[in-house]
Amino acid sequence: MKKSTVFVILLFLFIRLIQAQAPVYASNNFTLVGLISPETFTNSYGDKYSGCWGWYQANKNKEYAIAGSASGTYWVDVTNPATPTVSAYKAGKITTTVWREIKTYQNYCYVISDDGGPNSFQIFDMQYLPDSVSKVYDGVNYFRRGHTLWVDGNKLYVAGITYSNNTTGTMNVYSLATPSAPVLMRALKNDHPFITYVHDMLPVDDTVYASCGNQGLYIFKFNSSAPTPSFTLLNSLTSYPSSGFNHSTQLTPNKKTLIMTDEVPPKLAFKVISVSNNTNLAVMATAKQFSNTTPHNPFVASNSLCFMSSYRDGLQLYNISSAASPSLIGFFDTFYQGGGNNNNWSGDDYSGQWGCYPYFPSKNVFALDQRNGIFMLKSHLYQNPVPNFSIPTGTCAGAALTPVNSSTSSTTYTWNFSGGNPATSTLSAPTVSYSSPGVYTITLMAGNNTTTTAIQTKTVFISGASIISSFTNATCGSCPDGSASVSVSGGLAPYTYSWAPTGGTSASASGLLPGCYTISVKDANNCTSSVQICLNNTPTNLSKQNLQDIQVFPNPASIELFLNLSTFNATDITVKLINTLGKTVSSIKVNNGATKIPVSNLASGFYVIHIQANNNNFYTNFIKN
Repeated sequence: MKKSTVFVILLFLFIRLIQAQAPVYASNNFTLVGLISPETFTNSYGDKYSGCWGWYQANKNKEYAIAGSASGTYWVDVTNPATPTVSAYKAGKITTTVWREIKTYQNYCYVISDDGGPNSFQIFDMQYLPDSVSKVYDGVNYFRRGHTLWVDGNKLYVAGITYSNNTTGTMNVYSLATPSAPVLMRALKNDHPFITYVHDMLPVDDTVYASCGNQGLYIFKFNSSAPTPSFTLLNSLTSYPSSGFNHSTQLTPNKKTLIMTDEVPPKLAFKVISVSNNTNLAVMATAKQFSNTTPHNPFVASNSLCFMSSYRDGLQLYNISSAASPSLIGFFDTFYQGGGNNNNWSGDDYSGQWGCYPYFPSKNVFALDQRNGIFMLKSHLYQNPVPNFSIPTGTCAGAALTPVNSSTSSTTYTWNFSGGNPATSTLSAPTVSYSSPGVYTITLMAGNNTTTTAIQTKTVFISGASIISSFTNATCGSCPDGSASVSVSGGLAPYTYSWAPTGGTSASASGLLPGCYTISVKDANNCTSSVQICLNNTPTNLSKQNLQDIQVFPNPASIELFLNLSTFNATDITVKLINTLGKTVSSIKVNNGATKIPVSNLASGFYVIHIQANNNNFYTNFIKN
């Protein structure tokens, strides 16, 4: 055997061996797009990462995953999620931390840690990314340690505080009027000293859902505009199913549903709470993926979707549109070493995924696993809607048109048909018609349960000719010397002409006896338009009335004809249908408004519609298929 052949075989076996040893991440309705793990330090638990957040750099259209690690903070450019790239790194005071939490405001990043020793509060300026970040503060003047933090408007909340002199605070709120130099506004302990610890908090428009550990959930109102800012207690929830150490919460955008976790002891289900009225809190349901799953941090993405970081079972996606029955609709297990998907519950209950960030404009999801690094994920259940439709060509005036809707990641549709009937629709595949030839605009706004919408606009060409007629009366009642002609515009040339009952196949007809004649004009799209010309007995108002206010649809019609007569201010209206021989084939009395006229029994051909209202005569026409 040749050496080259042996080499190829060995290389193949080596690749298969590497593939066999590669981690397998259990998933459903999620796709792994990218993975990176730049940290080399580990903490006392053997973990590399903890808390995380994300940041969108609007002026450069870039997305960054911000990962808290054992040694510091990483800024990873995930604009292209398949190739995540470290843009910057800043060390913390301690290189083997268990806790590090991050939030952003404008172009500033706030980083805290709750580990003992020479810790600090850090503030970074991110405006120079992707090249670098600059440290603007690193000290203990505010506090030395903090467990969690959150930004609400221009205010920074910090919980679980330890000051440089080792005294503690439950929760402080700081003004970010100057983002690089926060200013203390109020400490919760000044107003409610009975609260002994705040582990995490969710402030929303100055309403603060505070997870107070073993004391339960407390809801405060921060009176920020008062001369002396203060906290007012609104309500509390201290006894509830599957209760323990109250850990963290998230609120739906409509402020009706609160998702809450209890971290200690492990394996406690998360709670779905109705908070439409903060004075009447009700736990509607509890849920978790497996009986041994420990939900850690929820991240609500819409009124319908909640991402749940759950340690050994990675990331779950829940449908929470019904507070009473949350349902698991997807998951990606970032911790292949154990958990329910691997049927391996040995070891640390609190290993695995700490948190995630699903708020990028791209809808890519950043999930941070303590052991395995920075995961970039995508789910078709959580994508921006992409409106897309096409329009059939050669549609004739009066004919039904159905746009072909090929939108993706879309569940709701709002159509606007300028000049069409109907004018709007919320169907996925509506049908519209246009009574007159011309160029019209169709707009589709597509949305989905992420409350995101996108718009696409196209123009549609409605074919058919516009006809202007002229005629010369016959010189007597039996003289065959009348004539008529038409001038055609619009539609698609060339045109073909057909006169009935006589007159030939050109744009003009001569040798006509007194009577009514129909000229039908078909364009190259096979769209037919017709007018009636009456010699010697032309209705007096036919050439004078502007009939644009009379809406007739569909036209042509085969079963029913609809007339919108709402522009007439009359209660006694007569509508007559007249054939090409001048005979009235239908006559009905109607009221002002929409009128339906059956035409299925009529012979195919051209008809004049004669409307009598308030002693005035109006004429238009339609074609019976």
